[in-house]
Amino acid sequence: CREQLVQFHGVGRKVADCVALFSLDCTGCIPVDTHVWQIACRYYDSSLLDTKSLTPTIYDRVNSLFVDKFGIHAGWAHSILFAAELPLFRQHLTERLISEMDEAKEWEKKLKLEKKAKKRKKTKQNARKPSDQQRHKVTTEK
Repeated sequence: CREQLVQFHGVGRKVADCVALFSLDCTGCIPVDTHVWQIACRYYDSSLLDTKSLTPTIYDRVNSLFVDKFGIHAGWAHSILFAAELPLFRQHLTERLISEMDEAKEWEKKLKLEKKAKKRKKTKQNARKPSDQQRHKVTTEK
């Protein structure tokens, strides 16, 4: 479905997958955005957290994770998981599911903070190292 839809001007993968899922009964299509990527990181492959952006390769990886888990109904599973993240639907979830989601979100926050701390530490270490230009200046001044 997607291949034909992306031929239209301005239609990308996500829009094509939305149209295919919700209008063309292609229940295996997964519209992947940042929220769906976060769900995939949280429940199916935490190594995706190491990615910096939603490239076509990562889009395909997230898509594969859902299809591997839910088969031909992956698109509908995506929609249910996506809706479960919305505050409006939270009241309809079980306490256990809410607790699991909250724990997963706390874990994500912790990982992000650790990542930021590592980046700051690396930046500080690099700031202390003399640059090639500074080293060259010191050797030429002698």
